[in-house]
Amino acid sequence: MSEVLDYTLQEIREGKYKIETDEENLELILHPVLFKVFKKDDKYFFVVQNIISVNTDKPRFGPLCSSNTLNSRPARIRKTEVLNEPKIVLKIDEKIFNIIINVTNISIYPDYRDSFGSPCVMVSTVVLY
Repeated sequence: MSEVLDYTLQEIREGKYKIETDEENLELILHPVLFKVFKKDDKYFFVVQNIISVNTDKPRFGPLCSSNTLNSRPARIRKTEVLNEPKIVLKIDEKIFNIIINVTNISIYPDYRDSFGSPCVMVSTVVLY
């Protein structure tokens, strides 16, 4: 059976990305949140959720982000620049873990908007350590 571990956070670094689409330029900020740490058979498992914040240079009104967002066509991304990789550093029993949150996919849905006029964005990640 797996064991839930206590840990001490040493550092949390948000990820920052600049994204260019055909219609607008975006800044995406990814805030990693560590929920739990498990250990089983000398292997560690980290449960991380991400909160994303999106800013656009062309805010506008549109239908609010919802599950229908997936039915619309995503925007074409022309360029993505990584300004800062998201990272969590924690300590478990005197051992330091550097956890990298690696972005594997970004989808932008310009027809749908959040409350601030930015497009809906979905980000897929994997956790590496």
